[in-house]
Amino acid sequence: MESENLYNRLPKYWIYGSFAVAMLLDFIPLPSHLFHWLPEFTAMMLMYWLINRPQRVDMGTAFVVGVLVDIGTAAPLGQHALSYLLASYVMIRSRRQVGLHHYGIQAIAVFFALLCNEVVLTLVRLRFTHNFAGWLVFLAPIVGALLWPMLNKIMVSLLNFRYLRR
Repeated sequence: MESENLYNRLPKYWIYGSFAVAMLLDFIPLPSHLFHWLPEFTAMMLMYWLINRPQRVDMGTAFVVGVLVDIGTAAPLGQHALSYLLASYVMIRSRRQVGLHHYGIQAIAVFFALLCNEVVLTLVRLRFTHNFAGWLVFLAPIVGALLWPMLNKIMVSLLNFRYLRR
């Protein structure tokens, strides 16, 4: 009941701001051979909002955010948009069941969504560059699933701080 109240009063700029922060984290230039195992924070934030605020974040949002990530990372246009659409489809299909469970069950669903995301990205990169980045890229969904409870705790803490500050 209380968490429902938090999300009902949530202004749109919180959602936009969270996507901006996640994109900035994804745009940090890191050596690719060392950090293939890091998950895409934008995809994780997309999964968070798809579970917790599906009235404001949907597949259209996934497409727009994906195009913005493509532009920001200089990836082939549509690569992240396609992968985010597929991942959000996987999450939307199971959103009602996933939203009712604790963070551990949610992490499993997020793992499968991030795995779909990574498979699409790998296939598109393989098609365009004819270069396989290695099997370490498939550690990213595992790391994302392990970080899922922490992301939830951070977001709920920020929302509670905002709610209590009023």
